[in-house]
Amino acid sequence: MDADSNIPLRSLSIYLVKDSHNSVSLILKPKANLQQFTIGNVSDPIGTLYVQSVYPRPPRWASIFMNFLTASQLGHVNTSAAVFLTVARARYFAIAFGQGRYLLNPDCIEERFGLRVALNSIGENKVRSIDKRTFDAISRHSREQASREVAAQDFGLDIEQDLLRAVTGSPNDITLGNTLSGMDSLHALVRIEINDIKDLMSRYFDKYLDNSYRQQFPWVDQIAEITSQELRQQLDSILVERLRSGNLERCWLAVPEIVEWSRISGFRYAFYRRSPAFHDIHFPEFLSTFKDQSVISERILRQRQIYCIGNDDVQLYAWPVYQCIYFEIDRGPDSFLLSGGKWYRVTRNFVKEVNEAYRKIPRYDRALPEYNDPSESEYIKRTAKQHPATFAVMDQKNIQYGGGYSKIEFCDLLTKSNDIIHVKRYGSSSVFSHLFSQGLISGELFQTDPGFRKQVNQRLPETHRLKNVNDRPESQQYQIVFAIISDSPDDLVLPFFSRLNLKHAARRLQGYGYRVVLSKISVNDAISKLQRYK
Repeated sequence: MDADSNIPLRSLSIYLVKDSHNSVSLILKPKANLQQFTIGNVSDPIGTLYVQSVYPRPPRWASIFMNFLTASQLGHVNTSAAVFLTVARARYFAIAFGQGRYLLNPDCIEERFGLRVALNSIGENKVRSIDKRTFDAISRHSREQASREVAAQDFGLDIEQDLLRAVTGSPNDITLGNTLSGMDSLHALVRIEINDIKDLMSRYFDKYLDNSYRQQFPWVDQIAEITSQELRQQLDSILVERLRSGNLERCWLAVPEIVEWSRISGFRYAFYRRSPAFHDIHFPEFLSTFKDQSVISERILRQRQIYCIGNDDVQLYAWPVYQCIYFEIDRGPDSFLLSGGKWYRVTRNFVKEVNEAYRKIPRYDRALPEYNDPSESEYIKRTAKQHPATFAVMDQKNIQYGGGYSKIEFCDLLTKSNDIIHVKRYGSSSVFSHLFSQGLISGELFQTDPGFRKQVNQRLPETHRLKNVNDRPESQQYQIVFAIISDSPDDLVLPFFSRLNLKHAARRLQGYGYRVVLSKISVNDAISKLQRYK
């Protein structure tokens, strides 16, 4: 197929249908009021066009003027929706026009079809934009565009923290399109006539099956967010069965966002008068609220709330239980993670690599005092007060950097032996990401910025100050300690994305010469088991 300049450029939104959805009734939503047209010869059709009947209506913005003008004066719009189904290489392809994507059953769509086609087709230095999700202190979705076509590496992707969601660029073979953009769907700006559609779909299918993209982007398949509702339901069913049976292996609850612990007095699983408040959230206490655990369902997990309460029983936060669940399970060659209310597929080899790096991080050789306090800040103050010759408090002593627009704590505690200690209550991946990010930024600034060191020195007692802030510290003499308050009786286990972020932060800090260690701060048994009532 040649790129004939006389053929008009057409914008196509193409979906590959899953092999299991091999009939029109499984591909298109029911009750869509569709008209059906066979395209091509009846004996050998190119495909079938399904068009939704549309009716003229005023534009959405018109309602604000309705008291002054009539609908006819504001004009009418037609929102078209159509799907063209064709078969190539014994697979259905759906090409959506207008609002046609909403006619498709979401579960029929093959995940990452467009991304794989685009990665295999776009030239090495012909990428125009990327969409990514960064697993950091705040999970961020972002799109980065270049002023000209460049290599994917020029976008500064972090192969450990960035999930590549979509890529746009120019293919080497112009007959595949002038521009391709791929995620689950493939958006192609291509010169095409209807008679060549099947051939083009076959060529896209070959690109989808091709694994050569892994030579340039071997990390792309490491992590993927699961968009298939069918697969999510299967994984939710496994989770529910685990909870019904009380099997909590690699499954726990964690506070899903960064909170101000000094304002929190406890957590409740219901908000009625005799509902007890707990020091933290754990599955055994939540499961004990059910007389019969067999009634647990995904719907109940999404409907039931965990209440975070402050003084005088004021509700500070409320989260669906489902949003607080962390769950890992292995199936086939992959691991599946539920984190922050979303399911992810992670290759087993990548999980193994991250776990190995996590195991290699040493544990702190000094036992920090037991947690027996209302908040992290109170714990830090008490620790320093009990051991004034050892610890200096840096908690809440914010330091400006970057021209004064940003602020950061150097650490929570600094010891005379140069242990830079960051303390955090156990929580979700976002909580730990914030902890590791703070440790990384402060460690980098301490090494590279004399102005930052000067501000650190100003906030330290005489006993702990640097002799000369202009001299770069010998980083080998400093140890960065990530100390996590946990009332779990077991060894410290972090969520996968937290282990991944720790691996990233530790490698960067070790590159500066720091030693990086982990510490678990135990919680006083009386506090962890205390149940308070209204």
